Amino acid sequence: MHCYECSKAGTNSEAVGLCHHCSAALCVDHACIVADPVTTTYPLNRTVVLPKSARMLLCGTCLQALRQIHTETITPETSEKCCVS
Repeated sequence: MHCYECSKAGTNSEAVGLCHHCSAALCVDHACIVADPVTTTYPLNRTVVLPKSARMLLCGTCLQALRQIHTETITPETSEKCCVS
């Protein structure tokens, strides 16, 4: 499978994963790894964020779209330059 973003630019790169939100195939240069907070619910519907976060792979387009809503929780673990579409 080839990277969708590279294909749009006219090159072919091997994909390393799929965007969690739109399922586009992404290469290492276009994949944005973000921390995905894990929560649990305690009695009386109290939601608590657990200390360890999961990992989520996003394309730059979905990262920017999700940042509109979750500005404080979407933090890239990879470089910012790969996360801009």
